[in-house]
Amino acid sequence: MAWKGSSTTGAYDRDLPAPTFDLETWAGNYEGALLPLRLAHVSTHCPSLARQSLSIAGAAAKKGKDVQLYSRLHDIASRLGFVELAAIDLDWAPKQEEANKRELARLEGELRGYKNNLIRESIRMGQEDLAVHLLLTGGPPPDPANPQSVNSAGYNAAYQAFGKMRDYCTTPTHVASMTLRLIYTSLLQAVSAQQTGASPVLFLNATLANANRIRTVGVKEEEMAKLTPIMHAMTGIANLGQGAYKDAAISFLATPHEYATNGPIHGTDFTRAVASGNDIAIYGGLCALATMSRDELVDHVLGGTFRTFLELEPHMRKAISLYTTAKYQACLESLRHYYSDWSLDVFLGANTGITACSHVDKLFARIREKSITAYFSSFSEVSLASLASTFPPTSSLPHAMENEILSMIQSGMLDARIDVVNGVLIAPQKETRSATHAQAKAVAEEVERTLLLRLHKVNVSMAGLEVPKPKGTYGEGVRVGNGGY
Repeated sequence: MAWKGSSTTGAYDRDLPAPTFDLETWAGNYEGALLPLRLAHVSTHCPSLARQSLSIAGAAAKKGKDVQLYSRLHDIASRLGFVELAAIDLDWAPKQEEANKRELARLEGELRGYKNNLIRESIRMGQEDLAVHLLLTGGPPPDPANPQSVNSAGYNAAYQAFGKMRDYCTTPTHVASMTLRLIYTSLLQAVSAQQTGASPVLFLNATLANANRIRTVGVKEEEMAKLTPIMHAMTGIANLGQGAYKDAAISFLATPHEYATNGPIHGTDFTRAVASGNDIAIYGGLCALATMSRDELVDHVLGGTFRTFLELEPHMRKAISLYTTAKYQACLESLRHYYSDWSLDVFLGANTGITACSHVDKLFARIREKSITAYFSSFSEVSLASLASTFPPTSSLPHAMENEILSMIQSGMLDARIDVVNGVLIAPQKETRSATHAQAKAVAEEVERTLLLRLHKVNVSMAGLEVPKPKGTYGEGVRVGNGGY
């Protein structure tokens, strides 16, 4: 279900309105290979920013070495009808591709020499240089005549090259550095797969597996303190991509606030290469709001360490505060104002795969269902008209509110029944008398059991069957008298 105000049209994946942020300022928060992919996502989802985003993405791609990514951006420009942006720079692309091939041949030759010398550290460094080159250049293109070549092409080649470093790592720091690079590369694989219509599940699972390995790399405590924030944040992003919003919320809430200030770790600044502190605040806030109870939101989100992240995004903190104070309509309105911003995020706005909706759509739907359930819990019955005025339907169909409530009842989200004739939603009648009788019976049985145990103890004592304590002892292991201590 797409939220009201968005649609699909023509060559665009979505037709979202312009966001509240300035695109150039927003793009300045990121760097690396993920920046052009983020801008490509914006271009296919927001027509009003398509030209500008592709222009910035093309300039960012030319600063790097990935000719395949540069060509993909021009393919998108051609599909969207931007003729001037679809023209490939023939002075740059062929020369860069040739330079990439020369560099690849040089690095492969050096690595073969290192392996002949059997020096582990040299082999590790040579393998790392080769893997970094494959990552920066996007890896070799797949062979159209060999479908199996896809497994060793593109970012897959870089991931495999980083994985080969494991046999030559001699210290925990080497293992930690390799693991971080595997996490970053697998996230690039996931985003690239999403944008080409493939499934990102395999790559997200790899991200989770590598993030969990950080716990056992065995580095020193001060270095582990820098790795832990990255581990929790990347685990949350992988869970978010798989639709495990509760697990994602737990991971984001566990992310220490040092994540936003640590800077580059082993050559990669994850706050600029993957997700900033502001992004973590949005991801964690939405996932928590969609999956956690009011008490959990108050204790662990607004009152926990995650509040430091929420200081970066006051509107998210405001939306959570409105929900916890039962101002559901104001909460949903506050979230709806930033719907376009979050849908243009490459992780939140990704298609869930099952339906045409994104993670933002699913999270918004869950928050809305939670709000309706919490609102209705205070009443014995509510008219559907009143409910529709408080929670405006997301669809323009005549019976949209009734269909939505019926769907919630069938899924077990809402315990109620609909009086279709009178247009009333009725809460189930609770049999308080039966519940009181059952509680009284349980208390009586417990009292009876206690009395029987006491009577049994009295009978044991009167029959002389009770084992007396040894004389001269006090407490446990404390002897008084001669030889005491």
